[in-house]
Amino acid sequence: MKKLSILYIPIILVAIASSCKQLVQIDLPKDELTTEKVFSDSTNANAAIVGIYVRMQGGLNLCSGSLSIYPALSADELYLASATEENGQFFANALLPINNTVGGIWSTAYSFIYDQNACIEGITQSDNIREDQKAELVAEARVIRAFLYFNLVNLYGAVPLVLTTDYDHSRTLSRMPVEVVYDQIISDLLYAKSTLPLTVDQNFRANSDAATALLARVYLYRGNYAAAIEQATEIIESGRYTLAPTPNEVFSAQSTETIWNLLPVNPARATWEGFNFIPSSPTRIPTYVLSEALLDSFDEDDLRASQWVGHSTVNGQIYAYPYKYKMRTSAGQTNVERYVVLRLAEQYLIRSEAAAEMGDIQGSTADINVIRIRAGLLATADGYDREFILNEIAKQRRLELMCEWGHRWYDLKRTGVADAVLSNVKPNWRPSAELFPIPQTQINRNPFLSQNTGY
Repeated sequence: MKKLSILYIPIILVAIASSCKQLVQIDLPKDELTTEKVFSDSTNANAAIVGIYVRMQGGLNLCSGSLSIYPALSADELYLASATEENGQFFANALLPINNTVGGIWSTAYSFIYDQNACIEGITQSDNIREDQKAELVAEARVIRAFLYFNLVNLYGAVPLVLTTDYDHSRTLSRMPVEVVYDQIISDLLYAKSTLPLTVDQNFRANSDAATALLARVYLYRGNYAAAIEQATEIIESGRYTLAPTPNEVFSAQSTETIWNLLPVNPARATWEGFNFIPSSPTRIPTYVLSEALLDSFDEDDLRASQWVGHSTVNGQIYAYPYKYKMRTSAGQTNVERYVVLRLAEQYLIRSEAAAEMGDIQGSTADINVIRIRAGLLATADGYDREFILNEIAKQRRLELMCEWGHRWYDLKRTGVADAVLSNVKPNWRPSAELFPIPQTQINRNPFLSQNTGY
């Protein structure tokens, strides 16, 4: 019997933190819950959007761990103390198109994109939601969709651009050029920026600032440096965010630099990254170990080395692991840590890099010094040339954003140094490994999908 994924909305909207709204499969003839019912009023439509955030934190998937683990293995940040065959493929840059994680990231992303498209269509077509409420809810869905496509295009390159829930249309889509996907990302974010409010409760839902911050990143990646500076400056000079005083405070629920975070919904875990990175005891080998190359990049007095790196000792050998998140489990505590998606420090790094690319070395140096000083380092002196400052920015991005949302993997590729850097630390590195393979299951289903070179 044909199945359809729809959003289940309970009659009574319970508290957001304990929301149980989720995607479920139903038999069409046995259930009368339709799209019209789900989006019948603003309460149900709002609950549908909330349900997406809940689902994004529902397990080790695209938005709750995978984007920090697997790109870090693919780059030079992490190695595996003991590897499964599939995880080992990431570290060895020898992915197979049948790798289940590669397929899972793809299918999870497109499942979430379907959710956004369903919300956009359902809310837009509803007759019982005020126009201003429609605009805000649609804008929120478009921020999430833009974020998903940003990661897809940086992992896989050209990807299908699905903007509808029409399965007959989307199931035969071919891959769209990267530039076209980025154009849609920018369109979604510009709409959201101009439509959403500046603040939301606890920043666990995307707001106008989240769209602006992500726009700054996208413009940097696309080489539109003037636009990147403009967007980053809006965030930096807004007065709504300040850098946390120390690295230890960056990821706390009370952090002053968080622009957008996801609220943990699993009662047994604080964040999925804390659960996956921190070993269950100080005498157990962590699953994911920080590389010597990364550890050697820290200056002696760098507070991030002492506050963001944990250690466990097993049989006399010391293993270092990411320790940005301090809680492996919730341990009965709530509202202690949040899963940070966007934060102020990145905006300083974006503006610094864009300024250097445009020849504003003094402005670039000032911004990179903000990051250095918070890390307990001395300010970099003025008077250095563009090449020196860009190298310093790359170093600070590596350390400040380590094991976060794929930043290092994306940076190596977008700046054109992946081959030079990874060929020195990965014996089997090949340039074609810069892109993950298109999952074989997707190619089998859609004859219009082509495979990436080298797979």
